[in-house]
Amino acid sequence: MLSKTIHHKIYWISLSILAIGLPFSVFLMSVSQFLIATNWLIEGDFKNKWLRLKQNGPALSLIALFAIHLFWMLNTTDYEYGWHDIKIKLPLLVLSLLIGSSLPLKWNEFKWILWTFVAAITASTLVSVSIYFDLYHRPFNDIRQISIFISHIRLSLLVNIAMIISGFLFYNEKESKTRFIWIGTIFWLSIFLFILNSYTGLIVSILLFISFLIWQVQKSQNNLLRWSFLGLLIFFILLIGFQFNSYIEQYNQKDALPNKTLLPKKTINGNFYYHTSKSEIFENGHYVYLFICDKELENEWNKRSEIEYQDGVNQQGALLKHTLLHYLTSLNYSKDSIGVWQLSQEDVQMIEQGHSNYIYKSKFSIYPKLYPIFKQIDDYLLVGDASGGSVTQRFEYLKLSKLIIAENFWWGVGTGDVRQAFDEKYQQGYSQLKPEFQHRAHNQFVTFFISFGFLGFVLAMGAMWAPLYWFEKRFLSMAIVAVLFLSMLNEDTLETQAGVTYFVFSILLLTVMSKLEK
Repeated sequence: MLSKTIHHKIYWISLSILAIGLPFSVFLMSVSQFLIATNWLIEGDFKNKWLRLKQNGPALSLIALFAIHLFWMLNTTDYEYGWHDIKIKLPLLVLSLLIGSSLPLKWNEFKWILWTFVAAITASTLVSVSIYFDLYHRPFNDIRQISIFISHIRLSLLVNIAMIISGFLFYNEKESKTRFIWIGTIFWLSIFLFILNSYTGLIVSILLFISFLIWQVQKSQNNLLRWSFLGLLIFFILLIGFQFNSYIEQYNQKDALPNKTLLPKKTINGNFYYHTSKSEIFENGHYVYLFICDKELENEWNKRSEIEYQDGVNQQGALLKHTLLHYLTSLNYSKDSIGVWQLSQEDVQMIEQGHSNYIYKSKFSIYPKLYPIFKQIDDYLLVGDASGGSVTQRFEYLKLSKLIIAENFWWGVGTGDVRQAFDEKYQQGYSQLKPEFQHRAHNQFVTFFISFGFLGFVLAMGAMWAPLYWFEKRFLSMAIVAVLFLSMLNEDTLETQAGVTYFVFSILLLTVMSKLEK
């Protein structure tokens, strides 16, 4: 019906729409895939498409991964959830078939898609930062909520990929003005990762930088340059190590256990204090449950805030009185009338928002971003309940995963029974996690092992790693694959349609990129 040239342009434009949809909209991703599929069917020429697909190793590998999920439906009891999971995994089959059998993109077409992707990511980050600085008057209680289109973790990973692509375009661009744009983009996206406070994104970014230095050391023939890079790498690693160790030491500086009999028994107003070092709960190294006068806290706080002290909740849904106790402790203020009136108006607003420590006022410092992790681990080791932290929750998920794998080592629980297997462990009391935090493995590789057992896990990993064979060990391609796989250590990337699409799109475009990379 249409010429091959027009079909190819429709295909190219549809891929560009898909690139825009990745950071913005599941709807756009669905529309783009519908356009690609419709155009593919109308175009015909299935014989040549089949020949191209047979020669496209990465596409065949992804189709094999889909087939593994389909085969393990035989080992499933919850067919409703199983077919739901198969539906989510459809891009592994459909996109691989459509893109893998289509005519390859030309360099200018491919570069346009890369430009479009980086521009979309950058636009998404600008929207998030506008929310962060309250330009849209859209309140948020958690930094993760500034990513309004997709999850903050996935956005941080897409930002890392955009940084890699920007570097690729920089090295392949001759005009100095355009190269300046790519350097500026990398700089901005690096700053955004720090603002977003995604530990996954930051760690991936650091690992990518270290990998890039190692890559340069290996490929350079200039001994002076090699040793310079090596020295910079060692310095960078030592600097991070020393700085991280200083943060740990700062966190571990705690007050000595006091003799409660020697502590003041009354406030300046003559009301009794409540002293106890119970549970050894600290905030900035100070005991939370010392110098507490509940009566004065209630009277004075209710004068400073519309949120009541006793039964009020902060903007994150937790009891405000506990937030106030922790916040006052973080400043080393007594928990009485004097402590309440020492708080600035900004401190009052921080408490109302649900911040338990004054250090969170510092938005651009590293230590406040590490402090919650240290505290999560500290509290988890103390009370064994990981409900309060996303990092320690993953310890619980892995603990339950280990139990499930041990019981279903060879064949797994099947494609559709993963959720059911975790629910059974939660019901049997193997975890103290509250119901709202009782999730799955949050690790794609572990999920594969639970679903398919050892035999299926080996097949699934083989299908995922096979595309590397065709990427010819190019740094750009390997770096993007590293981002994709590192993301799977911290989340079930392939358990949502957006995650599957992002994974398949990246792998299949890398097939083109590896051939064009200079």
